[in-house]
Amino acid sequence: MSAYRTLLLAALLALPAACEPDPAPATPTWSEAFDTSAAGALSGVWGAAPDDVWIVGGRPGAGELYHYDGAAWTRVAPPAGSDLLVWAYGFGPRDVFAVGVGGTAIHYDGSAWTALDTGTDADLWGVFGFAPDDLWVVGAVATGETAPTILHYDGAAFTPYLLDPSQNTRAARSLFKVWGIDGTLFAVGQRGLIIRWDGSDWVETPAGALADQDFVSLWGTSADHIVAVGGRNNARIATWDGAAWTTLAPTGLGGLNAIAMSDPDEAVVGGIYGWVGTFAPASGALTREDGLTHLDVHAMWGDGRGRVYAVGGRFVGAFTGVALLRTLE
Repeated sequence: MSAYRTLLLAALLALPAACEPDPAPATPTWSEAFDTSAAGALSGVWGAAPDDVWIVGGRPGAGELYHYDGAAWTRVAPPAGSDLLVWAYGFGPRDVFAVGVGGTAIHYDGSAWTALDTGTDADLWGVFGFAPDDLWVVGAVATGETAPTILHYDGAAFTPYLLDPSQNTRAARSLFKVWGIDGTLFAVGQRGLIIRWDGSDWVETPAGALADQDFVSLWGTSADHIVAVGGRNNARIATWDGAAWTTLAPTGLGGLNAIAMSDPDEAVVGGIYGWVGTFAPASGALTREDGLTHLDVHAMWGDGRGRVYAVGGRFVGAFTGVALLRTLE
């Protein structure tokens, strides 16, 4: 066969591949993660791996734990006296923390959960750390105090941190979540307060005139790409670019409570009345999805492989829960 015919045949064989259309974008689908008919309100979710996920929640005076091992969900008894659990975070399958109402904090070592003494009666709303001996917990005001609760855990004991009034110009009485990445650490809370740990002190970081309602949660993909969500009557979304926060107030959308991010171009978010969807930080666009529930979505966690868990429920009256799973098909 001549060189010309060989080249022609190779070109013809390559044509179908070159003309192949781009694959259709994956379609998000929401389903029930497990039967929550007997569960209390579910308020936090965190996993060490796709086959090692914890969900926390409960009812006033009674915390609840649920664990997924890759095959099935199992209810796990928390330590005696555990109040309603609100948030969870860990450093691996044998090092998981959860915090909750009335100063509750518990730790999992891979075989059992044990209670920790926080030294406070404050309701604890968030927990995050860069290492097991560098853990931060935030929450509401404790009895006799006027500032939001901030605790640091060094692996042995909790130490309270008093937020200076000059760094709380909004007079916030609660911090709802704390989160960080690559050494950058923020806490968000009531009345639009956002504070940043500078290595020795917590410093208020302004988020603009639209940051006039609570910020409830935050996530990001790098130290210069973080998104905080919140709002009560109307949603608030703030983005951090490494130097400053910019806050948006989307119209026609109620408060947002939950966020999960593994892609810098898209965050999965959730809020009141079961609203779930995506937020594009670059454009500010919000896209609603069918989340299958009218109950409030309180927390999200993504496994980094396209699966996102969303949990929530009813947090007044009859405490009931919902647990959803978002997959891409």
